[in-house]
Amino acid sequence: MNKFKNKYLLIAFIYLGALLLASGCATQGKSAGLGAAIGAGTGALIGHIADPGKNGEYRTRNVILGTAVGAMAGTIVGDLSYKELDSQKREAFLKGKASAPQARDGAMPTLKNPKVESRWVEGRISGNKYIEGHYEYIISEPARWEE
Repeated sequence: MNKFKNKYLLIAFIYLGALLLASGCATQGKSAGLGAAIGAGTGALIGHIADPGKNGEYRTRNVILGTAVGAMAGTIVGDLSYKELDSQKREAFLKGKASAPQARDGAMPTLKNPKVESRWVEGRISGNKYIEGHYEYIISEPARWEE
């Protein structure tokens, strides 16, 4: 029974560590490092669970191999996921840049200010509450591009 408790504790620590490492992954190195750490932990766990042979003679070998293979696979997956996210960001930037207003004859169009009217509303009593006097601002004509 104690053997199973240790396995679950190991799994909990691995996932807790992965969650802590996952916060703030913004660079390619961090993404690859996080992938390596998660892969190494998962590989070690799988190696520990794999067939240990008679009297556990292969357990250490399985854990070491699982850690190495998991770290390599995690590094590759982390690096590829970073590159995919980076390319999506780049595409979104270029799409936004292409949709910006284009300059005509070397000059960008100007934005005409909106027309805003203000009016004073006297204080009043509404039910059991008092609403203090205040200004209300009404946009009578929204902002628009000048031609």
